[in-house]
Amino acid sequence: MARQSSFLKLEGTIGDVTFYKGRTGFKARQKGGVSKNKILNDPRFRRTRENLQEFSRAANAAKFLKDAFRVIALKSSDGSLHNRLYSMATKVIYSDVQSNRGERKFELGNMQLMKGFQFSKQSTIENTIFKQPAIVDGPDQVTVSFPEMVPATFLRTLVNTTHYRISLIRASINFVEATYSADAVTSGELPISVEEQPALTLTLPKPAAPDTHHFFALALEYLQVLENGSKYDLYDLTQNPATILVVS
Repeated sequence: MARQSSFLKLEGTIGDVTFYKGRTGFKARQKGGVSKNKILNDPRFRRTRENLQEFSRAANAAKFLKDAFRVIALKSSDGSLHNRLYSMATKVIYSDVQSNRGERKFELGNMQLMKGFQFSKQSTIENTIFKQPAIVDGPDQVTVSFPEMVPATFLRTLVNTTHYRISLIRASINFVEATYSADAVTSGELPISVEEQPALTLTLPKPAAPDTHHFFALALEYLQVLENGSKYDLYDLTQNPATILVVS
């Protein structure tokens, strides 16, 4: 692969050479490879077609998860969220033992593999809040409880932050019909103080709906609250952790 070294930053196609901008600068590559028609019709590319079908399903599943958890994606992300969701969705599809290769589906795979997924690699619930929550996955609802704690002692502190917020978010997805909904319950803004704060309990129901799977995630946000009551979210989204706790 060639890299453009001149001051001319070309983008587009000239002849059989395509110029484009990559993460490390402007690059150029020559057209070539197997034609689309050959991949779609040649018997020798049957395995390729099977892979492409499953890759497409993984991409769709990742998109549904990201869209359903949009409230988290907007506040807790490290730039690699979609790719990591896609990678996990692919693993779930590969775990489908009911379908033949090329026909495997996310909704028939082991979705428990999504449990423990971190929305930010740089910050996790485990290295942010040093009190383990009690998680109750009941038939009709999910409850997450934190014991009493002193935030200044048991919470990783960040410069220019005065408060934090803990939320339990549910993403309900029907992968067959390509529909989703979301709900959330939050602690509200809590001060990062040296005073002990009471126990915290967050609960969300599991709505009964056919072909619908529920993903419950726990998220923590840092904020700065001024004396006049103005609230500012943390600019560095990589420091806001969120993880999937329950899949049902």
